[in-house]
Amino acid sequence: MRNGNRSAMMPAAAQSMFVGRQFFAGYQLPVELGPYDPAQAFVGHYGLIHIAHGTGLIEGPDGPVMVAAPAVILLDETTRPTIIRRQSLVLDVLFFEPGVINSLFTPDLLRATAVFDGTVEQDAYLLRRFLEPDVAGRPLLLSATLHQRVGEALSRVGAEGAAQIDAHWPCRTRSWLIELLFQLRVANPQVQQLTTPASDDRLDQALLFVHERFNTEFTLDDVARWCGSNRTQVNLRFRALTGQSLRQYVIGLRLRVASSLLRDTGLPIAEIMARVGYENGSNFTRTFRGAFGQTPREHRRTVRPGG
Repeated sequence: MRNGNRSAMMPAAAQSMFVGRQFFAGYQLPVELGPYDPAQAFVGHYGLIHIAHGTGLIEGPDGPVMVAAPAVILLDETTRPTIIRRQSLVLDVLFFEPGVINSLFTPDLLRATAVFDGTVEQDAYLLRRFLEPDVAGRPLLLSATLHQRVGEALSRVGAEGAAQIDAHWPCRTRSWLIELLFQLRVANPQVQQLTTPASDDRLDQALLFVHERFNTEFTLDDVARWCGSNRTQVNLRFRALTGQSLRQYVIGLRLRVASSLLRDTGLPIAEIMARVGYENGSNFTRTFRGAFGQTPREHRRTVRPGG
């Protein structure tokens, strides 16, 4: 699936929507992977163009702009930049209906509603980046790690949607999209700094380091080494940026992603637990209950739309 997505010169007919076969036969999941053709891109869908390799010149909202890997371009329901020139340009392209994240969402509703009630606003949080006027259609630079994660997540979306190994395939496909959107949403404010070799203070990038690796094991010492600093300075800077210690922030981030996956997918809880970096079920349940006042199972029953 990934190899087909990466050929920007393929005809538009190669774009694909996932259709259920053995499980949920005939069901169409409105997530499409395929080549980028601005003339035939999906109307009313949000889009993500991952610039995986090479360079190009695109006609963006503000005129021609050079793009180069690693970068990503987020597209709202109408923005479709034209590729003017390319040099070994390789793109991974994904389009999806906002309703994939929450069945209530349409582009018009998301634009018209400043704040939704309750957990619906948490879902809207994942999509608001697509609607920011200074973001849609403009290249956003990625760190090397986030570049790799975006590519892997897109590959997993394609693999899960194509394999359909069990009845969880729609949820598992959506879960990789949700995780991808979460990563992009929280990381984008700082990614521009990563291409500036003379960045004034690498400690300011500690937050990005954490978001890129939140579901892996790392220590304060690891972050300090990456920042070229020491534990004390990193922790002080992290508290200044977030109001929390590094440990508190990582736990909170893991639980926010877990809550989204519990709410918006039907994946087994054990799978979600592993996806956010927990190996021990008792520890995960105890930590989750401490944050939300509910076990993961109770949380799913009370907040998931439609049960």
